[in-house]
Amino acid sequence: MSQIDNTQTSGDLPLISIYMPTKNRLALLKRAINSVFAQTYPNIDIHIVNDGSTDGTKGYLNELAQRHDNVYVVHNETSIGACAARNIAINNAKGEFITGLDDDDEFLPERLIRLHAAYNDNYAFVCSSMYWDYGKKKRLIDAKQGIITLAHQLSYNEATTQVLVKRERVIAVGGFDENFVACQDYDLWTRLIITYGPAYRIGHASYIVNDTATTERMIGDPKSVKGYDQYFDKHAHLMTSINKCNQAFMRLRRLRQPMPLKMLIKQVGSGHMQAKIRYYLSSNFQFIKRVHRWLYK
Repeated sequence: MSQIDNTQTSGDLPLISIYMPTKNRLALLKRAINSVFAQTYPNIDIHIVNDGSTDGTKGYLNELAQRHDNVYVVHNETSIGACAARNIAINNAKGEFITGLDDDDEFLPERLIRLHAAYNDNYAFVCSSMYWDYGKKKRLIDAKQGIITLAHQLSYNEATTQVLVKRERVIAVGGFDENFVACQDYDLWTRLIITYGPAYRIGHASYIVNDTATTERMIGDPKSVKGYDQYFDKHAHLMTSINKCNQAFMRLRRLRQPMPLKMLIKQVGSGHMQAKIRYYLSSNFQFIKRVHRWLYK
């Protein structure tokens, strides 16, 4: 694997475009953008789609674009949804490579330089492990480094929330499916693997998902569950019984429903058992759920 070279200049490295939709999260948006400016990778631009914000985002972004020649902004007067907004940003992007950032999340400073160092055309894309920030504590997610096959991806979104990929590949597979109400990233990463072969995940965490009181994550949201149903309907023809078993678990977890013991037993042999046992205990025993909230929230 390539070694990280912080002495390289922007002329030595291909342009990476960061696409970012935003709506009414001005304070969080500023933090997200600052995390992009803090990157050690020197050749970047940012494509931000303001999806109908009413909180001062428009003025801030206009001023930002005036001060930085690598910041590009599109304003939607009425909201068209984050998925369609991402596609606008991707279609406008100038980089050979693209990667996304949600407006309530953050990059760690070496994210882009590490992802680019790991990139290989033999893989559909590269991604990394991440931190899930609950407020009091952060939890490392998907820390295992290695190849992500289609069989892996059909059981669980192994690619996590964002990837580094060649822009032409995303365009070729049709970008984000705007018919999806959720799980659009899961679907796109899966289609990239179907088309270009396995992906690769590095073990170094470089992305922070913000799950504090200042954000609105989709876990427990009915739209999120519908997104899993849409994903299943679209890709079920490729799934094995193990994949379908894991899909049933993810759907249950998104609904935040108690996991029956019978279902836990049925899940044995399908992988991800540590997560499933953890969920079984927290969903059935209120004491454990309260301890988790006390520790992390």
